[in-house]
Amino acid sequence: MGLEVRHGRGGELRKHWYGSYVDGNGKRRVIALTEPLPVKHFPGSLKATGDTVFEASRVRAEQELAGFQTEAREKGRADHLTAQLIESKTGRKWKETPLAALPDIITGGKKRRARSQQHETWKRGAVEKFTAWASGRGLVTVLEVTPEVAQAYVASLYEPDTEGRTRTAASIRKHKAVIGRALRQALPNGVENPFTGVDVETTDGDRVYNREPLNPGEIETLLAAAAGDRTAFDLIVAGLSTGLRRGDVCRLRWASVDLRGGALKLTTSKTKAELYLPVMPRFREVLEARLAERVEGAAFVFPEAERELRTNPGGVSRRIKKAFALAFAKPQDAPQAAQDAPERVPLARILPQVLQAVQSAKMTETKRAKMLDLLQRHAAGQSYRDMQKDWRISRGSISGLLHEAEQVAGVRFLPETNGTGINAAIREVTRTRRAVGLKSASRYDFHALRTSFVTMALNAGMKIEMLKALTGHSLVETVLRFYYKPKGTDARAELEAALPDVLTGRNGAAPRQIGAGVADLAAQLQSLSPADRAALQKLLNGGEK
Repeated sequence: MGLEVRHGRGGELRKHWYGSYVDGNGKRRVIALTEPLPVKHFPGSLKATGDTVFEASRVRAEQELAGFQTEAREKGRADHLTAQLIESKTGRKWKETPLAALPDIITGGKKRRARSQQHETWKRGAVEKFTAWASGRGLVTVLEVTPEVAQAYVASLYEPDTEGRTRTAASIRKHKAVIGRALRQALPNGVENPFTGVDVETTDGDRVYNREPLNPGEIETLLAAAAGDRTAFDLIVAGLSTGLRRGDVCRLRWASVDLRGGALKLTTSKTKAELYLPVMPRFREVLEARLAERVEGAAFVFPEAERELRTNPGGVSRRIKKAFALAFAKPQDAPQAAQDAPERVPLARILPQVLQAVQSAKMTETKRAKMLDLLQRHAAGQSYRDMQKDWRISRGSISGLLHEAEQVAGVRFLPETNGTGINAAIREVTRTRRAVGLKSASRYDFHALRTSFVTMALNAGMKIEMLKALTGHSLVETVLRFYYKPKGTDARAELEAALPDVLTGRNGAAPRQIGAGVADLAAQLQSLSPADRAALQKLLNGGEK
């Protein structure tokens, strides 16, 4: 610690205490410690004792300098030891990564297989939400993300969104996995990933929704509905006949097709499994028709589907879903439905009734508050645009909440829309609303064709090991858990063979139905002659006439 001479006001000389210390990065820092004092308070040297003002300033300066030195020493020791430990384990120079770099890390890292642009956008968005959340709590670098921080963030994912919806456990696990992957790439080797020990619990109402398999009658209906779209028809036949995933069907190459041997030989894009599949008769018809139209040098069996999958993957899915909608949509213009539809009434006239119904309905409080506010705004004539500004949600979300209020109250106050069109039919047929989840679950789509293939094959008695080889699954558990979804009627023959005769009616052992027996007896009595009837009466009376 030393003194620095400065010129004060009016040319008066003043002396200023200063000190130096080494910070955590090994750099020497010089700092001013106290306010400068007039020279008259200082003795001839620093070793000599000054007046009361001088000695008080010396004590304050020494205490302040000691505090700086202690803090720098402790911080420097911790940072130094951490860096030294990591460098000794990895052999690489220690460099701390800022949180802001995580989104670029997750999008620029190596991938096991090609993913769609939609998935890449979702990954980056999930990591950006985490970094924004962490930055809002004062975190700057990846080393500041502790297991407690990770646990707090996962807990925040259970909270309802602005529309009152909550995420499923599967969705939260995906968020946890992608953030953990980004941190794993950013953290130095030897530093434990803070998300590793965080558990995700399944909440009430959170369950897995699987695709529904088709039975033979439903397959006929689906193919008839798809007949107007040749691409959709051919893809559906291929999917049902092979059990292949959407990408493998759309990218099927002529090099993989052996019509003479009646087989397909290909490597799946997802698992890289080598498959050898028989060509079923209906699928052969599709292949032969495509072969007759093949342009010389064309590599793909379904070139338009391959192109659309590459440029607009949602277009392929929509083709298939449209076929499902055309096949299984309920008629919207049935006379009874039109008769039962309530007459439209202005919301302002029935607002108290609707508000009361919403208050009594089962929903989250966040969603209820939003719905009540939107109803009052709509009754007052406020536009969707103004509602959007205040609530920051889409027009579709506003419309969805108001339509749900109509259903809850059993009234109709919104104008007619094109809700009965194909888009509404696709949503109604191919999606299932979840009790828990931000999005509805898929019921019918291209993957439902794979589920149907597996279910029909196992119902027909195919050995699961053989089926597993045809689908490319590595685990039997995967086949049974996600793809084998038999309906009650599918197991009738097996149950009849397993249950006892008294329950199945084999060999006449089943009890006769009373109603049928009485009706049969009455018919026989009607055909009796008068003499036979008299004899029967005598028997019923114990031999008396």
